[in-house]
Amino acid sequence: MSIIEFIRDRARFYNCPVCGRSLKGCGVQVLSHEEERFHLQVTCAQCQVTFIVVLAIAGGAVEDIDSIETDSATEPVEAREPISVDEIIDLHLMLKSFQGTLTELIQQPDHSRG
Repeated sequence: MSIIEFIRDRARFYNCPVCGRSLKGCGVQVLSHEEERFHLQVTCAQCQVTFIVVLAIAGGAVEDIDSIETDSATEPVEAREPISVDEIIDLHLMLKSFQGTLTELIQQPDHSRG
């Protein structure tokens, strides 16, 4: 099983951040790959929104993906809280009103942390 096939197979367990429907049947394109980290472009099959995903595969498992059985990887290695719809909306509103360069955006202090 290739990395693309593996990701498409696992996508059914995740929902689109925009329309909320399953990502089953989504389009996946590898943008870059460095060791155990993949930058992927994912396109929802339902609403056609495209977003970028960074996927880190722990423990050198990249070489083992070709031998993974689809039943053996039903649970994520480490459960993390997904980005909420409110967080995406907040980011959108902040970026909508931002006037400046990417460097200026990155260097802005984070006022949300105490």
